[in-house]
Amino acid sequence: MKVMIVLAYDHGAWEKFEIVKSLLEGRGIEYEVFASKEYDALDSFAVFAREANEKVKSGAIGIYGCRSGIGMSMASNKARGVRGALCFNEKIAEMSRLHNNSNVCILPCDYITDDDVVSIVEKFLATEFLGGKYQARIDELEEIK
Repeated sequence: MKVMIVLAYDHGAWEKFEIVKSLLEGRGIEYEVFASKEYDALDSFAVFAREANEKVKSGAIGIYGCRSGIGMSMASNKARGVRGALCFNEKIAEMSRLHNNSNVCILPCDYITDDDVVSIVEKFLATEFLGGKYQARIDELEEIK
């Protein structure tokens, strides 16, 4: 089964998400974008996250971003079934998938390099959830929302 990728980002992540899109296209991975059609310094990350969250709740994998990543983290984790992880390096991206079954990788775009973008996204997409004892923790987490 092919998983849909959704991208959600604001003006602060615009340049880094050009890299994300090129990476996905280069690997033949389809994606849907929730962002302004052109650069807009007044756009709102919350609007884009809310729209993308609906797709993630239906099984898509999200890659979100803003300047610090914090706004998108807050917005993604408001929705039941969405587990956003602020991924500032490859190891955090991996662990967020292995132990926490994160389904949204959030990029802090002002604090990572172009090379970091590639390595974080690649690791996030390549890593599978371990399940087992970690699933029980995810179930408990879902009870909080």
